[in-house]
Amino acid sequence: MSIVNFTIATPLEKKIQKVIEEQGFASKAEFFRFAAMSFINSTKNTLSQDELFEREMDDFAKKFIKKYGGKDLPSIEEQLADI
Repeated sequence: MSIVNFTIATPLEKKIQKVIEEQGFASKAEFFRFAAMSFINSTKNTLSQDELFEREMDDFAKKFIKKYGGKDLPSIEEQLADI
């Protein structure tokens, strides 16, 4: 595990300390680990809304085809008859 040392300005330190207390982080190190992982995860998902929609629809289509294949689905009336 590597060690990272850096300095932050006092106003930022006060804001960080407030968040640590409010959110229940055990330490500044835990806060910065969480912040780093949050940033990494948020930058992974840089696709546009249209690209995300396409990806989800492709995934749905694959699952739908796998489950139902070439079978005919019941009519909407039949599907909702129990409601």
